[in-house]
Amino acid sequence: MPDAKLYSQSLEIVSLWEDAVCLHAFQKSLIPADLLRAKKRLAKLSSAGKARRSSERPFLFYRICVVLARRDGSATMGELSSALGVPLSTATRLANRLERGGYVERLTDPDDHRVVRIMLTVEGKRLYQTIHDFAQQRVLSALDRFSTQERKQLVALLQKAIAALATLPA
Repeated sequence: MPDAKLYSQSLEIVSLWEDAVCLHAFQKSLIPADLLRAKKRLAKLSSAGKARRSSERPFLFYRICVVLARRDGSATMGELSSALGVPLSTATRLANRLERGGYVERLTDPDDHRVVRIMLTVEGKRLYQTIHDFAQQRVLSALDRFSTQERKQLVALLQKAIAALATLPA
């Protein structure tokens, strides 16, 4: 078991990564616009874009899990759409796929029965926790090569980078 400070810093870095995952500016900066347009064209030429969709699903699942975890476990379709930066119809299709897979379930909002919320199922929570634990183990392995001072600097710089990315227009 790593020392408590190293473990704490690894959790903080994973949390910062999740902050970055939720930022629209960060998501768009992952792939330059020209490459993104080319990728979309290639997907249209492929057989219904199946390869593209399957390769993006784990990241989308992770993003949805982060959104739900940060909203006390559930979100409306509108909240999910806004948090992911996708149209409502796309958020609904994603929720439908995850529901068919047994990872999310739809529930009526206790305060307003007209509103439907999605929430991770036990299986969805288990998978999210597995991804989270894997990320933390990878971070722990990497941080083990840094001195205590370097880890503090890294965390501070990551916090600064996330704050800067958060101010960029979506």
